[in-house]
Amino acid sequence: MRKVTIEDISQRTGLSRGTVSRALNDRPDISQKTKHRVLEACRELNYVPNHAARSLATGRNYAVAVLLDDLTSVFAASYLRGVIRAAEEAAYAVQALEIGSGGETTRDRIRALSAVRIDSLLIGCPIAREIAPLLLDVIRNRVTASCFPVEGLAGDVFTPDFVEAGRVVGRVLLSSGASNLLYVHRPDTPGAPERLTGFQDVFRSQNLDPEGCIVRLDGGGVAAVGERLAAASAIGCSDDFVAIEVMFECHRRGRLPGRDVTVIGQGNERVGARISPSLTSLDFAGEEIGRRSFETAHQRIMQQRQDAPQHARIAPTLIRRASSGGY
Repeated sequence: MRKVTIEDISQRTGLSRGTVSRALNDRPDISQKTKHRVLEACRELNYVPNHAARSLATGRNYAVAVLLDDLTSVFAASYLRGVIRAAEEAAYAVQALEIGSGGETTRDRIRALSAVRIDSLLIGCPIAREIAPLLLDVIRNRVTASCFPVEGLAGDVFTPDFVEAGRVVGRVLLSSGASNLLYVHRPDTPGAPERLTGFQDVFRSQNLDPEGCIVRLDGGGVAAVGERLAAASAIGCSDDFVAIEVMFECHRRGRLPGRDVTVIGQGNERVGARISPSLTSLDFAGEEIGRRSFETAHQRIMQQRQDAPQHARIAPTLIRRASSGGY
Protein backbone atom coordinates (compact mmCIF):
# COMPACT_ATOMS: atom_id res chain seq x y z
CA MET A 1 0.00 0.00 0.00
CA ARG A 2 1.32 3.45 -0.97
CA LYS A 3 2.45 5.61 1.92
CA VAL A 4 0.11 8.52 2.67
CA THR A 5 1.81 11.91 2.32
CA ILE A 6 1.13 15.52 3.24
CA GLU A 7 0.06 16.01 -0.38
CA ASP A 8 -2.75 13.49 0.16
CA ILE A 9 -3.86 15.39 3.27
CA SER A 10 -3.74 18.62 1.29
CA GLN A 11 -5.98 17.20 -1.44
CA ARG A 12 -8.37 15.69 1.10
CA THR A 13 -8.82 18.96 3.02
CA GLY A 14 -8.44 21.48 0.19
CA LEU A 15 -5.71 23.21 2.18
CA SER A 16 -2.23 24.04 0.92
CA ARG A 17 0.69 21.77 1.82
CA GLY A 18 2.18 24.60 3.85
CA THR A 19 -1.02 24.99 5.89
CA VAL A 20 -1.19 21.23 6.47
CA SER A 21 2.44 21.17 7.57
CA ARG A 22 1.99 24.08 9.97
CA ALA A 23 -1.16 22.45 11.39
CA LEU A 24 0.69 19.17 11.98
CA ASN A 25 3.51 21.10 13.65
CA ASP A 26 0.98 22.76 15.94
CA ARG A 27 1.94 26.26 14.85
CA PRO A 28 0.13 29.07 16.72
CA ASP A 29 -0.74 30.87 13.47
CA ILE A 30 -3.13 28.04 12.51
CA SER A 31 -6.60 27.99 14.07
CA GLN A 32 -7.79 25.08 16.20
CA LYS A 33 -10.58 24.48 13.68
CA THR A 34 -8.07 24.03 10.87
CA LYS A 35 -5.84 21.78 13.03
CA HIS A 36 -8.85 19.62 13.86
CA ARG A 37 -9.75 19.42 10.15
CA VAL A 38 -6.23 18.29 9.27
CA LEU A 39 -6.06 15.73 12.09
CA GLU A 40 -9.45 14.33 11.10
CA ALA A 41 -8.16 13.84 7.53
CA CYS A 42 -5.05 12.13 8.98
CA ARG A 43 -7.27 9.66 10.81
CA GLU A 44 -9.43 9.01 7.76
CA LEU A 45 -6.38 8.33 5.57
CA ASN A 46 -4.40 6.51 8.29
CA TYR A 47 -1.62 9.09 8.07
CA VAL A 48 0.83 8.97 10.97
CA PRO A 49 2.85 12.19 11.44
CA ASN A 50 6.60 11.69 11.69
CA HIS A 51 7.38 12.75 15.26
CA ALA A 52 11.10 12.96 14.57
CA ALA A 53 10.58 15.36 11.67
CA ARG A 54 8.15 17.48 13.68
CA SER A 55 10.63 17.64 16.54
CA LEU A 56 13.40 18.87 14.24
CA ALA A 57 11.10 21.52 12.81
CA THR A 58 9.77 22.88 16.12
CA GLY A 59 12.16 21.86 18.88
CA ARG A 60 9.38 19.99 20.70
CA ASN A 61 9.06 16.25 21.28
CA TYR A 62 5.29 15.87 20.76
CA ALA A 63 5.17 13.34 23.58
CA VAL A 64 4.04 13.24 27.21
CA ALA A 65 4.74 10.77 29.99
CA VAL A 66 2.02 9.70 32.43
CA LEU A 67 2.93 8.44 35.91
CA LEU A 68 0.46 5.97 37.46
CA ASP A 69 0.76 3.85 40.58
CA ASP A 70 -1.51 0.94 39.61
CA LEU A 71 -2.94 0.38 36.13
CA THR A 72 -5.50 -2.05 37.52
CA SER A 73 -7.29 0.73 39.42
CA VAL A 74 -10.32 2.21 37.71
CA PHE A 75 -9.16 5.78 38.38
CA ALA A 76 -5.72 5.20 36.84
CA ALA A 77 -7.21 3.53 33.77
CA SER A 78 -9.81 6.23 33.21
CA TYR A 79 -7.23 9.00 33.82
CA LEU A 80 -4.94 7.46 31.19
CA ARG A 81 -7.88 7.11 28.78
CA GLY A 82 -8.63 10.81 29.14
CA VAL A 83 -4.99 11.73 28.47
CA ILE A 84 -4.78 9.48 25.40
CA ARG A 85 -7.96 10.80 23.82
CA ALA A 86 -6.89 14.42 24.30
CA ALA A 87 -3.36 13.66 23.09
CA GLU A 88 -4.72 12.06 19.92
CA GLU A 89 -6.42 15.35 19.06
CA ALA A 90 -3.04 17.10 19.24
CA ALA A 91 -1.13 14.25 17.54
CA TYR A 92 0.97 13.65 20.66
CA ALA A 93 2.46 10.33 21.74
CA VAL A 94 1.74 9.07 25.26
CA GLN A 95 4.10 6.98 27.37
CA ALA A 96 2.53 5.43 30.47
CA LEU A 97 4.74 4.42 33.39
CA GLU A 98 3.41 2.29 36.25
CA ILE A 99 5.69 3.34 39.10
CA GLY A 100 4.08 1.45 41.99
CA SER A 101 3.53 2.88 45.43
CA GLY A 102 7.09 3.24 46.70
CA GLY A 103 10.42 1.49 47.19
CA GLU A 104 13.46 1.22 44.95
CA THR A 105 11.45 0.12 41.91
CA THR A 106 9.50 3.37 42.05
CA ARG A 107 12.73 5.36 42.37
CA ASP A 108 14.35 3.54 39.43
CA ARG A 109 11.38 4.17 37.16
CA ILE A 110 11.28 7.84 38.08
CA ARG A 111 15.05 8.18 37.47
CA ALA A 112 14.56 6.65 34.01
CA LEU A 113 12.43 9.67 33.07
CA SER A 114 15.60 11.75 32.81
CA ALA A 115 16.38 10.10 29.48
CA VAL A 116 12.84 10.18 28.07
CA ARG A 117 12.17 12.75 25.33
CA ILE A 118 8.92 14.38 26.46
CA ASP A 119 7.44 17.88 26.59
CA SER A 120 5.33 17.29 29.68
CA LEU A 121 4.90 15.01 32.65
CA LEU A 122 1.37 14.20 33.84
CA ILE A 123 1.13 12.72 37.33
CA GLY A 124 -1.95 10.55 37.81
CA CYS A 125 -1.27 9.22 41.30
CA PRO A 126 -0.23 10.39 44.78
CA ILE A 127 3.52 10.92 45.20
CA ALA A 128 4.98 10.06 48.61
CA ARG A 129 6.80 12.88 50.37
CA GLU A 130 10.09 10.97 50.36
CA ILE A 131 9.86 10.46 46.57
CA ALA A 132 8.98 14.08 45.75
CA PRO A 133 12.58 15.48 45.75
CA LEU A 134 13.69 12.84 43.23
CA LEU A 135 10.70 13.58 41.01
CA LEU A 136 11.33 17.33 41.15
CA ASP A 137 14.94 16.77 40.06
CA VAL A 138 13.78 14.69 37.09
CA ILE A 139 11.09 17.17 36.03
CA ARG A 140 13.45 20.16 35.76
CA ASN A 141 11.80 22.66 33.38
CA ARG A 142 9.18 20.35 31.91
CA VAL A 143 5.52 21.35 32.00
CA THR A 144 3.58 19.35 34.58
CA ALA A 145 0.03 18.67 35.68
CA SER A 146 -0.97 16.35 38.50
CA CYS A 147 -4.14 14.94 40.00
CA PHE A 148 -2.80 15.21 43.57
CA PRO A 149 -0.61 17.99 44.96
CA VAL A 150 3.10 17.15 45.00
CA GLU A 151 5.19 18.82 47.68
CA GLY A 152 7.44 21.45 46.08
CA LEU A 153 5.80 21.23 42.64
CA ALA A 154 4.08 24.38 41.34
CA GLY A 155 2.27 22.85 38.35
CA ASP A 156 -1.45 22.67 37.61
CA VAL A 157 -3.51 20.32 39.79
CA PHE A 158 -6.79 18.70 38.80
CA THR A 159 -7.98 16.55 41.67
CA PRO A 160 -11.16 14.63 42.51
CA ASP A 161 -13.36 16.63 44.87
CA PHE A 162 -13.24 14.14 47.73
CA VAL A 163 -15.00 16.50 50.13
CA GLU A 164 -17.94 16.76 47.75
CA ALA A 165 -17.95 12.95 47.40
CA GLY A 166 -18.44 12.65 51.16
CA ARG A 167 -21.20 15.23 50.99
CA VAL A 168 -22.99 13.26 48.26
CA VAL A 169 -22.87 10.10 50.38
CA GLY A 170 -24.26 12.02 53.35
CA ARG A 171 -27.08 13.54 51.29
CA VAL A 172 -28.06 10.17 49.82
CA LEU A 173 -28.16 8.54 53.27
CA LEU A 174 -30.25 11.35 54.75
CA SER A 175 -32.63 11.37 51.77
CA SER A 176 -33.21 7.61 52.13
CA GLY A 177 -35.41 8.23 55.16
CA ALA A 178 -33.61 5.42 57.00
CA SER A 179 -33.53 5.74 60.76
CA ASN A 180 -30.20 4.10 61.59
CA LEU A 181 -27.34 5.48 59.46
CA LEU A 182 -23.66 4.52 59.47
CA TYR A 183 -20.53 5.79 57.75
CA VAL A 184 -17.70 3.23 57.70
CA HIS A 185 -14.34 5.00 57.41
CA ARG A 186 -10.96 3.46 56.57
CA PRO A 187 -8.39 6.25 57.02
CA ASP A 188 -5.54 4.93 54.85
CA THR A 189 -7.39 5.30 51.52
CA PRO A 190 -6.15 8.34 49.50
CA GLY A 191 -8.66 11.14 50.03
CA ALA A 192 -10.45 9.30 52.87
CA PRO A 193 -10.03 12.12 55.43
CA GLU A 194 -11.54 14.62 52.97
CA ARG A 195 -14.43 12.25 52.23
CA LEU A 196 -15.14 11.96 55.95
CA THR A 197 -15.07 15.76 56.27
CA GLY A 198 -17.69 16.09 53.53
CA PHE A 199 -19.92 13.55 55.23
CA GLN A 200 -19.63 15.41 58.52
CA ASP A 201 -20.40 18.75 56.82
CA VAL A 202 -23.73 17.49 55.52
CA PHE A 203 -24.87 16.22 58.92
CA ARG A 204 -23.80 19.39 60.70
CA SER A 205 -25.61 21.52 58.11
CA GLN A 206 -28.79 19.71 59.23
CA ASN A 207 -27.96 20.30 62.92
CA LEU A 208 -27.18 16.60 63.34
CA ASP A 209 -24.21 15.14 65.17
CA PRO A 210 -22.31 12.93 62.68
CA GLU A 211 -20.03 11.29 65.26
CA GLY A 212 -22.65 8.81 66.41
CA CYS A 213 -22.89 7.51 62.81
CA ILE A 214 -19.17 7.09 62.13
CA VAL A 215 -17.38 3.75 62.45
CA ARG A 216 -13.60 4.06 62.14
CA LEU A 217 -11.69 0.98 61.00
CA ASP A 218 -8.35 1.73 62.61
CA GLY A 219 -6.52 -1.40 61.59
CA GLY A 220 -9.48 -3.73 62.12
CA GLY A 221 -11.75 -5.40 59.60
CA VAL A 222 -15.44 -4.84 59.02
CA ALA A 223 -16.37 -8.00 60.94
CA ALA A 224 -15.21 -6.31 64.15
CA VAL A 225 -18.09 -3.83 63.87
CA GLY A 226 -20.60 -6.40 62.67
CA GLU A 227 -23.10 -5.74 65.45
CA ARG A 228 -23.45 -2.12 64.37
CA LEU A 229 -23.88 -3.19 60.75
CA ALA A 230 -26.63 -5.60 61.78
CA ALA A 231 -28.68 -2.72 63.19
CA ALA A 232 -28.04 -0.22 60.38
CA SER A 233 -30.57 0.50 57.64
CA ALA A 234 -28.30 2.63 55.38
CA ILE A 235 -24.48 2.52 55.26
CA GLY A 236 -22.04 4.82 53.47
CA CYS A 237 -18.42 3.73 53.06
CA SER A 238 -15.15 5.57 52.49
CA ASP A 239 -14.32 3.43 49.42
CA ASP A 240 -15.70 0.59 47.34
CA PHE A 241 -13.56 -2.12 48.92
CA VAL A 242 -14.86 -1.24 52.38
CA ALA A 243 -18.37 -1.23 50.94
CA ILE A 244 -17.91 -4.70 49.47
CA GLU A 245 -16.68 -6.00 52.85
CA VAL A 246 -19.76 -4.43 54.41
CA MET A 247 -22.01 -6.15 51.87
CA PHE A 248 -20.41 -9.55 52.58
CA GLU A 249 -20.81 -9.03 56.33
CA CYS A 250 -24.46 -8.07 55.83
CA HIS A 251 -25.00 -11.24 53.77
CA ARG A 252 -23.36 -13.30 56.50
CA ARG A 253 -25.88 -11.90 58.94
CA GLY A 254 -28.82 -12.67 56.66
CA ARG A 255 -29.37 -9.11 55.43
CA LEU A 256 -29.60 -8.35 51.71
CA PRO A 257 -28.07 -5.04 50.51
CA GLY A 258 -30.55 -3.17 48.36
CA ARG A 259 -33.49 -4.79 50.14
CA ASP A 260 -32.82 -4.82 53.88
CA VAL A 261 -30.02 -2.25 53.95
CA THR A 262 -28.68 0.47 51.61
CA VAL A 263 -24.93 0.37 50.93
CA ILE A 264 -22.98 3.08 49.09
CA GLY A 265 -19.28 3.05 48.17
CA GLN A 266 -16.85 5.51 46.62
CA GLY A 267 -14.47 5.01 43.68
CA ASN A 268 -16.63 3.14 41.14
CA GLU A 269 -14.24 0.17 41.01
CA ARG A 270 -15.10 -2.40 38.34
CA VAL A 271 -15.73 -5.17 40.84
CA GLY A 272 -18.56 -3.13 42.36
CA ALA A 273 -20.51 -3.22 39.11
CA ARG A 274 -20.07 -6.99 38.76
CA ILE A 275 -21.03 -8.31 42.18
CA SER A 276 -24.62 -9.07 43.08
CA PRO A 277 -26.29 -6.89 44.05
CA SER A 278 -24.23 -4.30 42.18
CA LEU A 279 -22.77 -1.49 44.26
CA THR A 280 -23.95 2.12 44.16
CA SER A 281 -20.83 4.26 44.11
CA LEU A 282 -19.21 7.63 43.38
CA ASP A 283 -17.14 7.97 40.19
CA PHE A 284 -14.17 10.34 40.61
CA ALA A 285 -14.12 11.61 37.00
CA GLY A 286 -10.70 10.18 36.12
CA GLU A 287 -11.23 10.54 32.37
CA GLU A 288 -12.21 14.20 32.64
CA ILE A 289 -9.24 14.89 34.93
CA GLY A 290 -6.85 13.19 32.49
CA ARG A 291 -8.28 15.14 29.55
CA ARG A 292 -8.07 18.48 31.32
CA SER A 293 -4.55 17.72 32.55
CA PHE A 294 -3.29 17.12 29.03
CA GLU A 295 -5.16 20.06 27.50
CA THR A 296 -3.81 22.50 30.08
CA ALA A 297 -0.26 21.16 29.79
CA HIS A 298 -0.48 21.41 26.02
CA GLN A 299 -1.66 25.02 26.20
CA ARG A 300 1.34 25.84 28.38
CA ILE A 301 3.73 24.04 26.03
CA MET A 302 2.30 26.12 23.17
CA GLN A 303 2.48 29.27 25.35
CA GLN A 304 -1.24 29.78 24.78
CA ARG A 305 -1.62 30.36 28.50
CA GLN A 306 0.89 31.79 30.92
CA ASP A 307 -1.26 32.35 33.98
CA ALA A 308 -0.44 31.03 37.44
CA PRO A 309 -0.92 27.29 38.02
CA GLN A 310 -4.49 26.40 38.93
CA HIS A 311 -5.87 23.94 41.46
CA ALA A 312 -9.28 22.69 40.33
CA ARG A 313 -11.44 20.15 42.13
CA ILE A 314 -13.59 18.02 39.82
CA ALA A 315 -16.99 16.95 41.15
CA PRO A 316 -17.81 13.23 41.38
CA THR A 317 -20.81 11.52 39.78
CA LEU A 318 -23.21 9.27 41.68
CA ILE A 319 -23.64 5.89 39.93
CA ARG A 320 -26.86 4.33 41.26
CA ARG A 321 -27.02 0.54 41.29
CA ALA A 322 -28.91 -2.21 43.08
CA SER A 323 -27.24 -1.90 46.51
CA SER A 324 -29.15 1.32 47.22
CA GLY A 325 -32.50 -0.21 46.26
CA GLY A 326 -35.09 2.39 45.34
CA TYR A 327 -33.29 5.33 47.00
